Amino acid sequence: MIELEYNLMLAEMAGKNRETLDIGASLTLPELEARLGFPPDSVGMLLINGVWAPLDSVVRDGDFVQLYPHMEGG
Repeated sequence: MIELEYNLMLAEMAGKNRETLDIGASLTLPELEARLGFPPDSVGMLLINGVWAPLDSVVRDGDFVQLYPHMEGG
């Protein structure tokens, strides 16, 4: 099980801010996006257990995962 926190437009897409998800042993970010029904590459920033993680990281059972969409600004 992982605990997920959705932020900004990802929370709107999910229809909630948090949930718990049984993922088995591990998932890559593209696998997680597909499992959640998000379009590919919709996550722009990933934190695992409160620490910034590269987008090619693997999410493992027991992780607290925070997902953010791509940000724009200047």
